[in-house]
Amino acid sequence: MSVLVFDFFGVICSEVAPLLFPKYLPPERAIEVRHSLLHQADLGLITQDEFFARLAGETGAPKATLEAEFLSYARIDHAVVALIEDLRRMHRVALLTNAIVPYVREVLARDDLERLFETILVSAEEHLAKPDPKFYRRLLERMATKPQDATMIDDNPDNITAAGTLGMGGIVFVSATQLAKELAGLPGS
Repeated sequence: MSVLVFDFFGVICSEVAPLLFPKYLPPERAIEVRHSLLHQADLGLITQDEFFARLAGETGAPKATLEAEFLSYARIDHAVVALIEDLRRMHRVALLTNAIVPYVREVLARDDLERLFETILVSAEEHLAKPDPKFYRRLLERMATKPQDATMIDDNPDNITAAGTLGMGGIVFVSATQLAKELAGLPGS
């Protein structure tokens, strides 16, 4: 049985930082903050509380407002969820995401999504992030599967390329419809 490995933000859930950061920061600074501050939080180098405190200092917006907006911008793509529910009949399904904790766990619980995955690896909990090959290897170990038996589904082509260097298959996510068509060619689908 093959393993389908899903990214969370940009595939199952809307991206949040690209929506929120430009609201409070000039475009160049929003990119810088995403690649520095958010990356530190994604790796678990700073806590969620520290992330929002620093973001509040950077933007001048109240910390509580930023936290509430971050959560409200997380919108689930129900077509992708339905597809995953269908795929689980023929495939093992895992989640590999770069995300802040407990934020991502709150979104997963709020929308009852944890039940969809055999294994969930969150970058902030593992202190690794895509596209680091160690993060993919850790998932393969936890799933007790070979790279050639796993397919990464991610909206970021760099993450697909990184998975491919280990021998994993990959699909760049665009939409639930596109994903369903591309997955139809996999064995067991």
